[in-house]
Amino acid sequence: MEAATGVSSEDAHSFQRSTILRVYNYYRILISFLLLFFFLNENELVGATNPELFETTIVTYLILNILIGLSPLLISDEFISRAGPSFTILIADIIGLTLLMSASGGVASGIGYFLIFTVTFGGGLIFGRISTVLPAIAFILTLYTEFYLFFLEQNEVQSFFQAGILGIVYFVANILFQTLSQQLRRRETEVFSLGHINQIIVGQMRTGVAVASIDGEIQLINTAGQQLLNPGQNTSDTLTHLPDILMGRIQESEPDQNQQTLIVVTDEEGPPLLVSFSAVEGPNPEDDILVFLEDSTEVQRQAQQLKLAAFGRLSASIAHEIRNPLGAISHAAQLLGESTSMDDADKRLAGIIQNHCVRMNNVIENVLQMSRRKTAEPKVIDINEWLSDFIEEFSAGFSGEIEVEIETDNSLKGFTVEFDPVHLSQVLGNLCQNGLRYSEKHVGEAKLRIKAGTGQASGPSIEIIDFGQGIAEDLVSNLFEPFYTTEVSGTGLGLYLSQELCEANNARLGYSKADTGGSCFKISFMQQVRH
Repeated sequence: MEAATGVSSEDAHSFQRSTILRVYNYYRILISFLLLFFFLNENELVGATNPELFETTIVTYLILNILIGLSPLLISDEFISRAGPSFTILIADIIGLTLLMSASGGVASGIGYFLIFTVTFGGGLIFGRISTVLPAIAFILTLYTEFYLFFLEQNEVQSFFQAGILGIVYFVANILFQTLSQQLRRRETEVFSLGHINQIIVGQMRTGVAVASIDGEIQLINTAGQQLLNPGQNTSDTLTHLPDILMGRIQESEPDQNQQTLIVVTDEEGPPLLVSFSAVEGPNPEDDILVFLEDSTEVQRQAQQLKLAAFGRLSASIAHEIRNPLGAISHAAQLLGESTSMDDADKRLAGIIQNHCVRMNNVIENVLQMSRRKTAEPKVIDINEWLSDFIEEFSAGFSGEIEVEIETDNSLKGFTVEFDPVHLSQVLGNLCQNGLRYSEKHVGEAKLRIKAGTGQASGPSIEIIDFGQGIAEDLVSNLFEPFYTTEVSGTGLGLYLSQELCEANNARLGYSKADTGGSCFKISFMQQVRH
């Protein structure tokens, strides 16, 4: 997912060691100052046996601890927390504390208890057999100190028993903390492995997933979400904020723990998005929102399949119940019109019957065409080449003189689209026929303008512009409804069928007023490939 931390399991383990070492450094500096304070105040527990050795050792130990504590300013934590440097620091601590214990009278001084913390931290910094070397060295040096002081007659036999107990504690503390650390590492590895798998799954999902703050600032987003919210743009440019129109709809809905669903158009050239969102469960659920984004095209496509199935049943019924009687009426009207005993007025009535029979038959044919239409079989199309071939074939098959002006944009170079060529020919042919007809009615010439190009933030599109009077604003909302027409002889299925074909190929057909005063129908392609 975009904007994710990308922290690996090994990075987490390194961070864990760095944290332990940082805490241990604070502890070492603290006990150094504490022992120095006791020594300067002439406490009988520290430095009583050998004050000179204690003074030299504590000053050196304090300076060394301060330097190690400041080392992250010059050296990375990752290097210091490695096994080698950590082992060296721990050995130096064991030697330093043993010298301080020896100068203070051995285990009876209590300084040996500080070694317990040293070997315990060693179990968290170093794993494996080498970690158990630390309590072994601490135990050996403690025994050596007691033997040394015994020969100097500065302790008693009882001190060896105390040293033995202390040695056992060294090993137990080291092994226990090492076991706990290993279990923690194992659990972290499992968590990071599951997290990595989840990232892969979410990243490969076709559903867009985003986590955003209540102000719309994006915390996490996957590739699908990036493409849906920013169509036609480079996915390497990570989005930082949800579109204002989407955030406005979400804030109006006041998201809670229950998931809500909206249909939102975030981009004029992009498809409507099916947006599901809910508050993220946590201590502050109002701070983050989990958003799921889906292209509503697939939902529309499924609805279209159901609609086509209904049309199929309807058309079968129409064909059975209407076409046979309509054919009989048309045939009877034709025979009646050929009768020599009829006057002109009756022949005109027979012609009207014949014309309306033809119109009704066209309606039935269009309905059957929609119900029998095959599923789209998209192919890669170069718009420039395909458009030239289409205009040539269309002009050759059109009766009468026509004028078609083609304008292509250089931005189309390198762009191809996925569309069923048969469907595209049918859509463009229908739009061109309508445009030529309305242009001829208004200006007396059958002329048309076709513009192909790309917008600044959109993909390829084709605009069919006529020179007619355009469509009244109060009629635009009904423009693509079935059986709606302003023409006396029209069926009202041409634009509806064109829109259905575009949606079946993941494209959009829209209307706007043209600068010529006529109509502009724009086909926007969603399935695009840029080379």
